[in-house]
Amino acid sequence: ERLVGSEMCIRDRLKSILDLTDIEVYDVMNHRKNLFSLDVDLPVKEIIKKVENCPFSRIPLYKDKPENIVGVIRVKTLLKEAVAKKGNLQDIKITEIMNKPWFIPDNTTLMRQLQLFRARREHFAIVVDEYGDLQGIVTLEDILEEIVGDINDESDIQNLDTMGIRKISDNAFIVDGQVPIRDINRKFNWQIADENAVTVAGYLLSLIHISEPTRRS
Repeated sequence: ERLVGSEMCIRDRLKSILDLTDIEVYDVMNHRKNLFSLDVDLPVKEIIKKVENCPFSRIPLYKDKPENIVGVIRVKTLLKEAVAKKGNLQDIKITEIMNKPWFIPDNTTLMRQLQLFRARREHFAIVVDEYGDLQGIVTLEDILEEIVGDINDESDIQNLDTMGIRKISDNAFIVDGQVPIRDINRKFNWQIADENAVTVAGYLLSLIHISEPTRRS
């Protein structure tokens, strides 16, 4: 019985690896609506306060509007800089310690992105569409989870509210339309088909389209 279970597990993992050539980063990214980002022009003291209890190790920085990402700051780098300046936060120049954002097309396959992460020794990228508009972010962890399942550590946020899901009874939930179907399938071990849609809203629209009666001309 254990042998059969192991074989099934290996088979599932191999299938997940092969799927990386068909799945695009748009399908697994963290959508811009749920993106935690900060205004690069905020006072350093305020930025540190906002990241103090932040569960993320890297945070996108924007200028003027959230869609205009101009950099990425590592929380570890920011805190080390604060220590080095001995609390003189006004001496910290965020634009000098932040990294340049790495923009990738939303139609990049997971296999290709995995290769790029390895080549650049990076594991954080900003996802944009063909017009350069912000779509979200993708991390190495997002891709690895496609192979091995959820990877949770002590900094992961597990409550449903942060996923855009609100439980109203034992068998009823209110779900934000932008929540990816893949996230719901992972969280509840469901099998909602995602071939024709990425988000819950897209899935419902596809159902309406499918069920819509054909009009006679």
